[in-house]
Amino acid sequence: MDKKTCMVDVGKYFLAFLLDESCGKCTPCRLGIDRMLEIVTGITEGRGRREQIDLLKELADTVSSASLCGLGKTAPNPVLSTLRYFSEEYEAHIYEKRCPAGVCQALITYEIDGEKCNGCGVCLRACPHEAITGEKKQVHAIDKQLCQKCGICRVECKFDAIHAI
Repeated sequence: MDKKTCMVDVGKYFLAFLLDESCGKCTPCRLGIDRMLEIVTGITEGRGRREQIDLLKELADTVSSASLCGLGKTAPNPVLSTLRYFSEEYEAHIYEKRCPAGVCQALITYEIDGEKCNGCGVCLRACPHEAITGEKKQVHAIDKQLCQKCGICRVECKFDAIHAI
């Protein structure tokens, strides 16, 4: 994991895994993990609110203390760890509606750096949504209304001119 890893998304990944692995026998684990996943998913999609952080911590405590097995008792740990050590990422998602790692699709936009773009047209041809415009050897532009945030342009650009903001 590095700076391109969204720790909120990591929490979401582990909750989805744990929800799938839960046997569903005890209510705190079954419903608690599901509710935690719902909250973290909302945060990654730009619907997060400050009070949800406290709710996540409360749910984590309930799931951990009231679950019957080891899976349920440790299930909240990934979210609690990301909250403890990467709280600034949660805050960026909630307050600024941005993903610092550029991972959460709902919270990013793509921009072309005019200093790096040489107008080669690779991104223009690669974009399946025709969201990129520009003449050959001129700086290209991304139409944010047409962009579907698929990231293909960013992958195809050999000059590192396209950035997720």
